[in-house]
Amino acid sequence: MSAADTVTPGSPAYAEDAALARELADATGRLLLDLRASTPTGRDREYAGDEQAHEYLTTELARRRPDDAVLSEEGSLDPADRQGRRLWIVDPLDGSSGFGRGTDEWGVHVALVVDGQLAAGAVAVPGRGALVDSDTVDHIPDSPVGDELAVTVSRSRPPHELRAVERAFDVRLVKRSAAGVKTLAVLDGEADVYLHSGGQYEWDNAAPMAVAMAAGLIATRIDGSPVPYGQDDPYSPDLLIARPSVHAAVLAVLRGR
Repeated sequence: MSAADTVTPGSPAYAEDAALARELADATGRLLLDLRASTPTGRDREYAGDEQAHEYLTTELARRRPDDAVLSEEGSLDPADRQGRRLWIVDPLDGSSGFGRGTDEWGVHVALVVDGQLAAGAVAVPGRGALVDSDTVDHIPDSPVGDELAVTVSRSRPPHELRAVERAFDVRLVKRSAAGVKTLAVLDGEADVYLHSGGQYEWDNAAPMAVAMAAGLIATRIDGSPVPYGQDDPYSPDLLIARPSVHAAVLAVLRGR
């Protein structure tokens, strides 16, 4: 396998897939914005958003990539198909409760996994006008931890590992909802690190991880191991996303806690 064919986000071999992921995330996001504008806040909007976004994404992927398998949060997939060579992992509406309430902290995730490895992805956060993909995302230069470490965590479930990080660094919390929104906070420089534990699923983090890795960030589990994809069980316990120097510094603290 040549370097150009390596299965990794940002590889030229998967540029067309990244462009498709971006196109579909953008179109799904616009569908959801229209729905938000035409429906009252509440659970009915949330449920309608999940259903309509799932239907659009899965229909388009079946049409545009008929030979590929699809795993969607709102759908189901036989484990045998989940282990196929090309698997699209999508979260049609990441942060659906925020969408239902009328906040901007929700998004659309579209990722491609090839042979169990992230190959391409796109994240749209339509309420904030944000759209990034693994082929065109700007590269983030590395830099060490400064005087303050900005850590983005869940509003409702901050990770218990945060205590160890707060003992080691002067921490400023950047509380956000939805995995894509938190990942974009690191890409935009609003946060230095995204730390999560307590559980997600592959559709929550596949596209954000793909974009982060393509931007030059290190994206792993909190023990430094790779996040697996295309598993029989799509549960994904934890993650750590940061610039290389910051990732190494935080990982050292977490390993020594």
